[in-house]
Amino acid sequence: MIVLAEIGDALFGGLDLFVHNKTRFLSPAYYASLGFAVPASLGAQCANPNVRPIVLVGDGAFQMTGMELSTIARYDFNPIVIVLNNRGYGTERPMLDGKFNDVLLWNYHRLPELLGTGRGFEIWYEDELEAALLKSRSHPDTFCILNVHLDPNDSSRSLKQLTAALGKKVIA
Repeated sequence: MIVLAEIGDALFGGLDLFVHNKTRFLSPAYYASLGFAVPASLGAQCANPNVRPIVLVGDGAFQMTGMELSTIARYDFNPIVIVLNNRGYGTERPMLDGKFNDVLLWNYHRLPELLGTGRGFEIWYEDELEAALLKSRSHPDTFCILNVHLDPNDSSRSLKQLTAALGKKVIA
């Protein structure tokens, strides 16, 4: 298995994941790479078609490069894409909040309808996430996208620590 984590809270939250020692965990190191995870799943499956990537991506990053789902569909790849939908750039909000951190609300779970393939799941509650992950595993022949709704101010412990330190240096 391979887990591909986008920069931001997908990475910081992903650091707390328990992964098997045969699982690879890849993420970019700098914000210059925002939009990495979905296209990286293409690369992972081109390199090894037998692997099913798990993609952790924020909604802001997804809106940059997430339409690579079209290429994923074209080549019948099957990642499980988990969109952390906090309606914006959650890493920046704690440091310098403003409307510039908001993104347009997309119905990510409906992208399979647009593309004519794949499975979409809308998640509001934790138990729905577990059910959607189990259902995704029962559809190994196509990509699955999970639209996980989060509070705009919800963030991982690691991100809170980082933004508290960096936020002191940001002058509004």
